[in-house]
Amino acid sequence: MRWCRLFLLGVVSVYPLYWTAQFVLFFLPAAIQSFIFRMPLTVVDISYLQATAIAGKPAGLSVGFEPLLVALLFSLAIWYLRGDQFLTGGLALVVLGQSALLPFLNQLLFSDRREPSAAFGFLAAMGLTCFGLYRILGRVGGRDFLDRFALLNLLAILPQAALWLAFRMRYPFFGTRFLLMLLLPIYVGSLVVSAMPRNSGGDLKSPMRTPVPLVEILASLLLGCLLFAAIGLTARAAEGQHIFVAHAAASVCLSDLTALRLPARDDIFPMDCSGVRSQ
Repeated sequence: MRWCRLFLLGVVSVYPLYWTAQFVLFFLPAAIQSFIFRMPLTVVDISYLQATAIAGKPAGLSVGFEPLLVALLFSLAIWYLRGDQFLTGGLALVVLGQSALLPFLNQLLFSDRREPSAAFGFLAAMGLTCFGLYRILGRVGGRDFLDRFALLNLLAILPQAALWLAFRMRYPFFGTRFLLMLLLPIYVGSLVVSAMPRNSGGDLKSPMRTPVPLVEILASLLLGCLLFAAIGLTARAAEGQHIFVAHAAASVCLSDLTALRLPARDDIFPMDCSGVRSQ
């Protein structure tokens, strides 16, 4: 019953937290700059996935560092106000780090020009994500590695996977690369945080450092690889199906065009043709 409550809490919380994080990181800073410095505000996109805006000319900071600074600022506010003592507060830290991680991950993996600062930004955003996962574990507990990893999956990973797969099935243009960029870092962070030793009874002097079996870590990693491989294969099959449907529609249109009979000249100009013949 506890596992079901955690999963339902993640399902109802992940999308509002994700969209709010997108608005806070990629729209709110530009709106504040536009209001204070009287700069033109350009709204790039507002959709169910994101809210993005640009104020004036691009800033001097590298790509991704402005959202990272905003994510760190809001995370500090959540920690100072003790919002991380609640499960939704810890999940908000995870989503903020996850959203700030996307520009650096995209630059490191898919950009032609890779800057060394992107690696630093990636590590900082990943550290924020792991800190949120660690705070979640501080509330849900867990006896061993598998128990902690399962609880993190139920609250932070499986609700996101279900949400993005639902979007992927509803909207074919929803990119699988974006889906993997969202889920893979948080999955690795859950493995790392679950393998960390936990204190027993709040006594910092006598931590319970139970060694995590390597077989459990490898089995969890294998299951994650199978999940991401299944997502990739599903996306490829869907793309192949759309290509087949497009070819079928094109062939039907071509057959319809060839079946059309062009009218003869006598059908178009019956009077002129008869006049020519009579002469």
